[in-house]
Formats: sequence, structure tokens, C-alpha cells
Amino acid sequence: MTQVTYSFDNTIKQTIQLLRLQKHQAGFPFMIESRGELNSNQAFMEYANGIIEVVEFDKEFRSYSFVRRLSSIEASEIRQKYLFGVQ
Repeated sequence: MTQVTYSFDNTIKQTIQLLRLQKHQAGFPFMIESRGELNSNQAFMEYANGIIEVVEFDKEFRSYSFVRRLSSIEASEIRQKYLFGVQ
């Protein structure tokens, strides 16, 4: 009998990576929600060219505005922290 090992963490990692790739291929940014690092109405937006920006949503969360662009070092740190080391 063959034993199947299921890794929930790997499934989540693969799903996030696939969604990120699909968003970038479609020309959209990938939103990275940060709990505790940013205000509750803010998020990181990662673009296909590697740029990550902090954005702030309106009260209804229907639109957002630019707050600041992360340095390349900061962007790399965010990817390591929230995207399981994806670069």
C-alpha cells in the first residue's frame, strides 16, 4: 500500500504563486494584504515589473490611491515574508 503525504502549506504556496502569475499575465497587480504592518485600509500592490507600492483604499474599498513605492530591498523583504520566498 502506498502512503500519500498531503502538505497543506505547499498547496497554499502553489495556489498563491499561480494566482500571482495569472494576475500579472493579465496585466493586473497582485494585492498582498499585510496584517499589522500597514493600516487596515492599506495593502501592498505588486506589479509584473517587480515594483511594489503601498496603496490606501477608500471607505468602501472600491478604489485605492498611491501612498508610496517600496525600495527594491523593501520589495524583496515583502516577497520573502508574504509570498513564501518568491522573487
